[in-house]
Amino acid sequence: MTPPTIKYGAFVPQGWKLEYSGVDAASAWARSQEIAQLAERLGYDHLWVYDHVETVPRREPTHVFEAFTTLAAVAQITQTIALGQLVTCAAYRNAGLLAKEAACVDVFSGGRLIFGIGAGWYEREYQAYGYEFPPASRRLQILDETITVVKRLWTEETVSFDGKHLHFDGAYCDPKPLQELPPVWVGGGGEKVTLAIAAREADATNWQVGLDSFVHKSDVLRAHCERIGREFDTIVRTHGPDCRLFDTEADLARWLDSPGGGGLWGGGDPEEYVRDNLVGTAEQVAEKVQAFVDAGCREFVLWFRDYPSSDSLEGFASDVVPRVSA
Repeated sequence: MTPPTIKYGAFVPQGWKLEYSGVDAASAWARSQEIAQLAERLGYDHLWVYDHVETVPRREPTHVFEAFTTLAAVAQITQTIALGQLVTCAAYRNAGLLAKEAACVDVFSGGRLIFGIGAGWYEREYQAYGYEFPPASRRLQILDETITVVKRLWTEETVSFDGKHLHFDGAYCDPKPLQELPPVWVGGGGEKVTLAIAAREADATNWQVGLDSFVHKSDVLRAHCERIGREFDTIVRTHGPDCRLFDTEADLARWLDSPGGGGLWGGGDPEEYVRDNLVGTAEQVAEKVQAFVDAGCREFVLWFRDYPSSDSLEGFASDVVPRVSA
């Protein structure tokens, strides 16, 4: 049996997490291009963007480059690295337009698209842009119908569909993706509905959770697969944590205590943050990665907390990856 391959991805800085606050737009975009090309040279397997238009953890009037236009541009300056969204908000676009945009990125990139999709959650962003923010049950129904329609638009000449929320009348979607069917990653860990959708539709799942929760959600996903008769191991489980490397534990402690350190995302518990994310020395981070690999994780999508610096991006490739065994 061929041993499993562990893959690693990196986000392209977009400004969503305030990494470009105070930087002019042209300089920010130039740096994003440099990071994308560097990640490809370093051997990362995929590049990712967030599908958001306003910043977190607080709203500021600063750059947030849009997901699909960013991917289309990155497709032109890279050659082999896969390109994805973690994850597209199903309700932000008409599903036909979404299928078209994604298919175009696949063509522009020579067949490198990964299609990440989720139900959406950022209520203030919906409000700011005038999007309706339905209750969770309806957002999940829209997600389910969107995956169905997008796959059909990619593979059928015309599509008619009359769902609870989506309606199509003989729609064309050309060009088709160059891939016969781009891989679909379903983001989110809701155990009753989201993971049931993933069991039916996903090539991969993505969760940003601690190790214990990763194991638990894997068990829930397995149960959903057993109920519908799908082989559990046909779904790749992936993890999307923050990552930052430090030379020493003392450096990490100073960062956690500093303004904009580990508590930046809402003032959480620093110990929990360090436990649940790939933050620490290279040796500590490698141990955390190995634990997830041993629990069945096969791909990682990393947000590097020192962006727009490339120190952790480079250090992870050189000092962490070689320590991890599949």
